Amino acid sequence: MMRVVIDTNVLISAVIKPKSRMGLIIQCLHQSEYTLVFSPEMLEELVEVYSRPKIQQKYHLDQEALNTIVGVIVTRGDSIVPTTDVNICRDPDDDMLLSLALDGHADYIVSG
Repeated sequence: MMRVVIDTNVLISAVIKPKSRMGLIIQCLHQSEYTLVFSPEMLEELVEVYSRPKIQQKYHLDQEALNTIVGVIVTRGDSIVPTTDVNICRDPDDDMLLSLALDGHADYIVSG
């Protein structure tokens, strides 16, 4: 099965706008069309951003939806703690994505 690292910003967009093109990312994950390679830090960031009152009010989000999405990510994804040291990008967050992709044997990286 295809293994994919998805930048947290893209994942957040997919979660808060489930009917958008980005929302297809979550739908395909739910249907086991790929394995999401993620780190615990990425999941924490997703939960933190989703839980912000301003975001919840703007997009009419609730805790049940967050729990469902986190459940899908955890059960259909592969949590990896990256250990490979990568220092080639201007943005250290991008280095983390590359490290995660290498250590998680990802086929693709989706970033935006």
